[in-house]
Amino acid sequence: MNILVCLKTVPATTEVAVDGSFRLCRDGVKLQYNIADEAALEHALELRSSGDTVTVLTMGPKKVEGSLQELLARGADRVVLLSDPTLGGADTYATALALTAAIDHIGKPDLIICGRRALDGETGQVPPMVSAMLDIPCITDCESLEIDEGILTACRTLEKGVATLQTPLPALVSMREYSAILRLPSLMSLRRAKDKNVEILTADDLAIPPELRGLPGSKTKVTAMTAKFPGLRKGAKETDLGKFAKTVAGEVAG
Repeated sequence: MNILVCLKTVPATTEVAVDGSFRLCRDGVKLQYNIADEAALEHALELRSSGDTVTVLTMGPKKVEGSLQELLARGADRVVLLSDPTLGGADTYATALALTAAIDHIGKPDLIICGRRALDGETGQVPPMVSAMLDIPCITDCESLEIDEGILTACRTLEKGVATLQTPLPALVSMREYSAILRLPSLMSLRRAKDKNVEILTADDLAIPPELRGLPGSKTKVTAMTAKFPGLRKGAKETDLGKFAKTVAGEVAG
């Protein structure tokens, strides 16, 4: 079985500038792995059996190439970086289109595991879009995964409980943050990873037309952006715990 993990690097700070096109300026900003995507990688490694492969696909600036070797040290068999300046500013649609083209280029896997959302966008749109473009089933917000004879069983969290769903492979799932305990790479695995290469792909390698890349290929456009402090909630202030408890109990009973 071939498992593909989609992973994103995101700013490790909330103070990120934007340029004239309202794109995040990532130059000089410390980056980190998206938390939900790290969980996705761990689930992939836990599912891997003898003979299976785990490939990580990420899209971002070429400067992250060195840090991606840590993913090889964690246990990934292959890491592919889709990096091209013309892909900058892509919205969720253009991002999904580029990732889908990369997946077609790499070779369609049996299972794709993503994080359910990225810290810098919080849309949760890319995984379902990729599954739609690949025409495979999609299960979102998963907590755990099991595979038995080509059937994937996924437990997903709902507002009022947990649902257990099954689908045949190939399929795509998105995982919740902190749904797996992350493994740390050993010193020896970090040393061995230095001898492995991160594969680089460009938009030209994938034959993505220029009009479908980055800002030109995006279906949504940011026309304005403002930063506002939400303010504090208005209401009576109570410092007496006993009185506060009685007030809350009375409101609940009422």
